[in-house]
Amino acid sequence: MFKFVCLFANVVQRTARLFNLELCKIDHWLRANKLSLNYNKTNFMLFTSRKHNPASFEVSINNHNISPEDNLKYLGVLLDNKLSWKPHIQKVKTQPSRACGILSKLKHYTTPPILKVVYNSLIHPYLNYSILNWGRASYATSKPLIKLQNKAIKIINPAKMGSLKEHFQHLNILCLPKLYSFSVGKFMHSYHNKLLPNHFDEYFIPLSSIHYDSTRLATSKNLFLPRVNSTSAKCSLKLIGPEVWSSIPNDIKYSTTFTFKWKLKKHLLHEKNSQL
Repeated sequence: MFKFVCLFANVVQRTARLFNLELCKIDHWLRANKLSLNYNKTNFMLFTSRKHNPASFEVSINNHNISPEDNLKYLGVLLDNKLSWKPHIQKVKTQPSRACGILSKLKHYTTPPILKVVYNSLIHPYLNYSILNWGRASYATSKPLIKLQNKAIKIINPAKMGSLKEHFQHLNILCLPKLYSFSVGKFMHSYHNKLLPNHFDEYFIPLSSIHYDSTRLATSKNLFLPRVNSTSAKCSLKLIGPEVWSSIPNDIKYSTTFTFKWKLKKHLLHEKNSQL
């Protein structure tokens, strides 16, 4: 199945015309290489902040009309045309919900360490997979997953503690918002160590390229924070990445890849500004 995802531009008709021309080239290349395209299983998506997609945006390949979709599954992640991540989170929460039922039954027959193993097997992979993308969803959208994770933590560690944060610290487990910060931190560490693909080389602007004086901020590997107004831009990795990176202590930033992960996790577990 061939799925082509397009970013919506301001000039609708011109974008549609250019889009159809490029798809025509793709179709010619496929036929030249003796490959076939299933037009019935081919869809396209417009990423837009508008409530309704423009009716004038029509896509066709070889006189076959391609239907638009509001949601598309790509590599196990449900993309929606508003990038709200609601469909993906609604889909993901079904597995943790079932796992909480399993944990509540197992707690009568086993110990907390075994329950933690079950959590790491049945819940954590679903929360962690591609969280660098969907983790930027609003709190209202992520709330169902946060509540399910909190429920699982309380089942694993039934001991009476002062706050939910102490439960996470005792089990050495990151809550969902901090799990997202952990993922962003690893991404930024890979960026600074040139471990990402080449097209990320100029994705961020180092402060050292703006502040020519040897200031504390310019020499601490910090990045420039662009000014944005829209809600979607404030949730972008281009803004969140530098924010998370600037909050990490310098002694952790300069760590090796292996030590960076456990140092960052320890820092996130014990930082004061908890979101719990």
